[in-house]
Amino acid sequence: MKKQMFFSVKALIIKNDTFLAVYNLVAGIKIWDLPGGRMEFGETAEETLKREIKEELNLEIRPVKVIDTWNYMPTNDCQITGIIYYSELITNQIKISEEHDGYDWIGFEQAGAFFTKDFLLDQIQLWDWNSIRNDSVRFIKSVD
Repeated sequence: MKKQMFFSVKALIIKNDTFLAVYNLVAGIKIWDLPGGRMEFGETAEETLKREIKEELNLEIRPVKVIDTWNYMPTNDCQITGIIYYSELITNQIKISEEHDGYDWIGFEQAGAFFTKDFLLDQIQLWDWNSIRNDSVRFIKSVD
């Protein structure tokens, strides 16, 4: 069987010490994820993220800073590698697409209670939320 590799980009969107997460219901259980998706040929990582967030949540964002990288192998023949961008909201009227069953704003300390995707949970638990929050506040103030 042919092995496949994909590149994906996810957004960390922060509001009031919470971050935006999406979920799908699998056997009645919410499987949480950060919004984003796979890159299409010819796109930059930033273009991918803007397109995916518009498709999934009808939001416009500005990718600001790479927060982390991740790697996931759902099967022996498939690998997904990606980056997570801290992203600033430009619009904030969420309209969820059919790709996901719902969304919520999750407190920084609650991530471990929500996330079940091991590759993301392992990463999220290592993040320095104060540094991320301070960087985002500094960036927003410098843009204003």
